[in-house]
Amino acid sequence: MASAGTRRKNILIDQAKLRKAQAILDARTETETIDKALDQVVFGQQVVAAILEAAGRGKAVGDVFGNLRQRSL
Repeated sequence: MASAGTRRKNILIDQAKLRKAQAILDARTETETIDKALDQVVFGQQVVAAILEAAGRGKAVGDVFGNLRQRSL
């Protein structure tokens, strides 16, 4: 599973949260769980960036959940 960008890390992590995330993400290992969770965080940021870009082009986008950050111009 190791790739050129993969590095070994030694971290303290809440085991109960990790088990819950593993079940939600249907991951086989703890490493896969963390990798999938990080993928979702990165994807979420890409979605927010795309929404902000669309909003900047005059499209009506409402921040109904209050999660979008203002871009500095």
